[in-house]
Amino acid sequence: MKEIPLEELEDWYLNQLKVRFKREHKVLSKFFGYSEKELGQTKNAFNTWKNRDIQEGENTIDEKTQKILERFVDSMVETLDEIRIPSIHSEDISYEKSQKFCDSIKKLYSVYNSQGRKAIPRFGKHYKIEIKEVDLHLRKIGDLSQKIGKFLRKNYQDGKKAENEIKNIPQLKHNIERLGSIKGKIDGMDKTLLEMQENLKTFESDLLKLSEDADLQLFEKIERSETLKSNELRDSLKFKKAFKKLKKSLERGSIYTRGIRESDLRPYIKEPVKKILQEGPKIERLREILIKTRLILEDEKDPLKLKADLKNKIIVNINQIVSENKLETLINENLEIQARKEEIRARLAKKGIEQKRTELKNKISTLTLDLEHYSNDLKHRKREYKELLSKISNDRDDLQKKIEEQIGEEVKIKIIVPN
Repeated sequence: MKEIPLEELEDWYLNQLKVRFKREHKVLSKFFGYSEKELGQTKNAFNTWKNRDIQEGENTIDEKTQKILERFVDSMVETLDEIRIPSIHSEDISYEKSQKFCDSIKKLYSVYNSQGRKAIPRFGKHYKIEIKEVDLHLRKIGDLSQKIGKFLRKNYQDGKKAENEIKNIPQLKHNIERLGSIKGKIDGMDKTLLEMQENLKTFESDLLKLSEDADLQLFEKIERSETLKSNELRDSLKFKKAFKKLKKSLERGSIYTRGIRESDLRPYIKEPVKKILQEGPKIERLREILIKTRLILEDEKDPLKLKADLKNKIIVNINQIVSENKLETLINENLEIQARKEEIRARLAKKGIEQKRTELKNKISTLTLDLEHYSNDLKHRKREYKELLSKISNDRDDLQKKIEEQIGEEVKIKIIVPN
């Protein structure tokens, strides 16, 4: 088995193909040698048109026609200069280069025919011999191009197939470079992730130290009580559906109730506990709205179109709030907790603990979210690396098999993969 570094593979493989297709390259080289000679003579023939001596008794062409002739000649010479002959302008003969040569000859004919059709009639009678000379060379070039094309089709299909394997080499190199780039990013991201994790541990440790403060412990206990009492108060409010229906009806203008606007209902729908605690235990405004809502619910026309069971539950809840003062105790308990919380908050603020606690909580919250996103991005990069590594391995194995099929020798392509 022959081991070849990837960076040397293309040159080595082309040399193997030169040996395998030596006879075919020799035939093509001969055709290209003849073609070079004819193309050179064609170019020289065109160049003589511009500086041709006028024979005695021969009419000269006018200035405008001379410019047309010169432009035509310049265009043809430029097209001839663009033709690349594989055995002359490059070291290697290949199917692709040979085919490009044939295509450039077609272009040469196309330019000659399309431009010559317009230009040559203007000066043709003065250049009959010269035109015949160029036509002769072009016919020979065309014949050679056809022979090359025929030879490629009949005798060089194996060469074409063998040379096509070369196209897989740059892609393999590109994927390895890409893999290295991804690996570099992963290394950087691993380092950043570790730094983020260490920062999070530091913030959490700092917060834990702060939590040892007696006032902060009391504050957190009050916060938990506040949440429970706030939820208890929220659970005692069953009128939200009715308020939503009433608000929509007021917006549409299908209901009119004196003293109630959409803006009055909005706070009780969006943040009912906050609004009620702002009103205080008497909740006079809420009572007023609830009484009017109850009248609407009890209307025989049923303007809010609520289900019977839900409507009855809401009416019972309104009666409990309005007639039995069900919310008063809960409101007072919530307000007492809030007052106690603010008292402790003031003590914490004086010590600077509350601000530090808030800052640390915000940092921990933000960093935890960032860590989650960053960790997902890193997982994606590692998955991308693994998939590309697998593709490189499969592509290399496939390329090794194809090269072996072409040259009859087992080959191992040596690649350096970042890990």
